[in-house]
Amino acid sequence: MTRLAIIGTGYVGLTTGACFAHLGHDVVCADIDANKVAMLSRGEIPIVEHRLDELVNRGLKRGNLRFVVGAANAVEDCEIAFLCVPTPQGDDGSADLSYVEAAAREIAGVLPYEAIVVNKSTVPVGSTKVVERVLKRPDIRVVSNPEFLREGSAVDDFLKPDRVVVGCDDRAAAIAVGALYESIRPQVIVTDPASAETIKYAANAFLATKLSFINAIAAICEGVGADVNDVVVGMGYDKRIGTEFLRPGPGWGGSCFDGSESLIVRDAFGSRLIRFDQLDALPVDGLEVLSWSEGQIIPEFQPALAVTSRPYTGEMVTMRTKMGRRLTVTADHPMIVRDGDGSVEVKCASELTIDDWLPISLGSPLTEALPEHAPMIEAIAPAGLRWNDVIVRLTTEQAAIARSVDSVLTAARRYDSRRTGTMRLTEAARLRLPLDGALLGTTTNGTYVPMHVELTDDCWEMLGLFLAEGHISTDGARRRICWSFHPEQEQRLVHFVATFWRDLGVKVTVRRMRTAMQVSISSRLLASWFEHVLGTGTNCYTHRIPDVVWSASIDAKQALLRGLWAGDGSWSLLNGGPSVALEYGTVSPELADGMLRLLAETGIVARQKIARTTNSTVDTHWLVISGADQIEDALWLLEPHERDTVLRQIERQSKRIAPAGSRRDRKGTAWVRVVEIRSRPVEQTVYSVEVARNHTIVATGGLVAHNCFPKDSRALLKIANEAGYRFDLLAGVITVNDEQFDRVTDKIAAGAGGSLDGKTVAVWGLTFKARTDDLRDSPAVAIIERLLGRGARVRAFDPTVAAAKPGVPADITVCTDPYEATDGADVLAVLTEWDDFRWLEPERVATTMTGRQVVDGRNLIDRSDWHRAGFTIVGIGR
Repeated sequence: MTRLAIIGTGYVGLTTGACFAHLGHDVVCADIDANKVAMLSRGEIPIVEHRLDELVNRGLKRGNLRFVVGAANAVEDCEIAFLCVPTPQGDDGSADLSYVEAAAREIAGVLPYEAIVVNKSTVPVGSTKVVERVLKRPDIRVVSNPEFLREGSAVDDFLKPDRVVVGCDDRAAAIAVGALYESIRPQVIVTDPASAETIKYAANAFLATKLSFINAIAAICEGVGADVNDVVVGMGYDKRIGTEFLRPGPGWGGSCFDGSESLIVRDAFGSRLIRFDQLDALPVDGLEVLSWSEGQIIPEFQPALAVTSRPYTGEMVTMRTKMGRRLTVTADHPMIVRDGDGSVEVKCASELTIDDWLPISLGSPLTEALPEHAPMIEAIAPAGLRWNDVIVRLTTEQAAIARSVDSVLTAARRYDSRRTGTMRLTEAARLRLPLDGALLGTTTNGTYVPMHVELTDDCWEMLGLFLAEGHISTDGARRRICWSFHPEQEQRLVHFVATFWRDLGVKVTVRRMRTAMQVSISSRLLASWFEHVLGTGTNCYTHRIPDVVWSASIDAKQALLRGLWAGDGSWSLLNGGPSVALEYGTVSPELADGMLRLLAETGIVARQKIARTTNSTVDTHWLVISGADQIEDALWLLEPHERDTVLRQIERQSKRIAPAGSRRDRKGTAWVRVVEIRSRPVEQTVYSVEVARNHTIVATGGLVAHNCFPKDSRALLKIANEAGYRFDLLAGVITVNDEQFDRVTDKIAAGAGGSLDGKTVAVWGLTFKARTDDLRDSPAVAIIERLLGRGARVRAFDPTVAAAKPGVPADITVCTDPYEATDGADVLAVLTEWDDFRWLEPERVATTMTGRQVVDGRNLIDRSDWHRAGFTIVGIGR
């Protein structure tokens, strides 16, 4: 048994940790999200993966699988640490290793002597050396051990691998990592690190090529009267080829956005800004996405119809605009653009030029209920506390009520409660006391905080000052919330923050330090409230806009921004004046994204500059507001004494200066000019969400993009040129897949007599593949949409899909059994490879169907049985 630490509990990390625990190793998995750690510790799995929940719960029960918050806490006693953190694409199109570097940096000082660090994340060639440089530990060996896990079969892929690749220049370390898999007896391939890192990219790109290749062969077979199944068998006996991934079908799908891009979603828990790679953890039912439509004054939330995430091999395009907005999407992703003449159209990302302008969503969406307060009680669990650890300081009225009902308490507890005016939260709950206005503390700390914090404008401004000048420190079990201000120039801000909390009954410490005035509050509860209830982050690197603000009023949003600007913003004269610019800098990309969006909701289009200073190891995101009109509209960001000075400078301008690189149309939409388009081939996971009505998403920085591409396959043919050379093979791979949906639809139309208008099509199978309920990127759904577009009526059955499931195409009838689906159908289409469909009785189907045509999109059913029942079977490639 080896002691392992798994850093990251996403798709790869959780599967890796659970499977290693299943193999008998002692595993500690770490994540930065305390709520997720708590959920996993209860055996609740945020992703759907066959057998994963079984393995996690078995490991928890056996005690050799544990979950902790923070990478450092996981590696203290480990022998081997696995890095399984995300590697999103950076602004220049390259893989962003910041999460890998941050994880390595966090564990460097606590790793045991001669421990081994394994990079299991999908990383570019050379990443092993990057980790070595960050660790700065000559005793630590770094190994590359890429994952080869497929959605839906990840556990089986791990436990029954075709091979295990281990890349390391240290033979002993490579043997140690390979030995972890010894009980499943895999073929272990030991290489140098660069070769191991390259194998992952090369393998997945080749598999995508095989899939499209066999679909092209299937089309040839149909044209010459051959049987593709026989062709596959004949090819497969050639040991150089084999039969895997040579199965023809209706096609494979793909999605659109890089996982690091962001969007605003809304569900029963409120609105929040998330990354695309966090979408999978959310149920689609009841989920809404912030969307935009040309001509609308403000954006609006629209229902999410489906969420997709899939491995993708192809071109990713990063577009950069004059105002510094960036977005990374697949090459074929549709973008709404205007050209220099003002004409609006939809173009592929790969087709964009520097003559194109992209829309930025302005204005704040309507909300039904504005948030009034943020409850402190929700901070208890993520603080690692129990209700019995929390003390309630009652108001005079609450204490009087308590005295009338506290007979159920012991005499000693009743005496203490009446004497001190306090009791444990469990006791207050037992007495069913109303607690509005009460204060909460802990048994180990004398600081009390309010039960509810009212979200007034002063509260929002205080939160803005925390994001600008605050941090949360941890010293053992003690946690402090601190604000640091200039000792002379920011006395007003010191007084503002201290007074805000003192007025709420909170103990505040103000200390003059050598270079700053510090306001601090020592409270585990309040620290947890900031970090977990509001989601502010804990320091300048992790700060982010509190999610509750997305449902708040414009006044609240302005107050939050005003606090941010008061803490760390500035204004200056451009080239000595009279033009003025307002500036704000942050090293948190999440905070920058949130601020750009908030400013846009108030009608202001800020420019973003990303730069790195000489001695810095991270980028600074500078937000700049310029243009006379915008400066006047943004005066509320400034301190009152600064506003008149800025206005006088603007009045000196001989003409009104407008911000370069953006313009507004008569309908109030802001458009920003594209200045750079970069593309590069990748192998990664990409994400999308299908949005009702508008079919658009307000993405990172407020840039608007379509969620799907209009069905025009000609646009896809241009993708191969993005790499700067004729990549005819890639063009063929993409084109064959896209056309396969249309080919299957044409087969169904032929079976219905040539026209689908008014015809009824029975469909067996809706899911992406058998043994799952996942409709994301399902070929069946893509084909059904084409059938509906041609006027067909569709009756469908799937063993795991009900009519109410999100992602089911509108205007179809979902039946409860396969025979019901065939009732009155002119043609039957088998679109998912469920084994159950093999054993259905064709004679019974014949009694319900009007027609006798079957399109077997999976080459699944026994032709001879169906022929005897009078059916004509059309398959793929036969």
